Amino acid sequence: MRTSVDAYIERAACPLYTAIAVIDGRWKPMIFQRLLERPRGFAELRRAIPHVTAKVLREQLRQMLADDLVTRETLTPARLGVRYRLSRHGHSLEPVFLTLWNWGRTHLARSGAEAGTLAFKPARSTMTG
Repeated sequence: MRTSVDAYIERAACPLYTAIAVIDGRWKPMIFQRLLERPRGFAELRRAIPHVTAKVLREQLRQMLADDLVTRETLTPARLGVRYRLSRHGHSLEPVFLTLWNWGRTHLARSGAEAGTLAFKPARSTMTG
């Protein structure tokens, strides 16, 4: 009999689940896209991604740093802040994101899918007034 621990270990060792976990995050695709254009500072990234909070952006960047997708350079003098850029490993995801982008465009072009996916739609209340 398989235990949940066995399933977790199997999932953790799966290359597909690993790849999805690395790019999973509400803002990671947008961060990736902005850094693909050019290196950016934290404040510039925040301005370039509407509605992201500083806390969440910092968290997503830390995860991307931990997965070696981005590098962080402290500028000198220090008052100039930091600059984030895609790492060599991060650049290797470019064809993956391009493929997902193209698939997403095809998906959105389907009848009835104009608004995206149910995963991003707010839940409707079933209560009547």
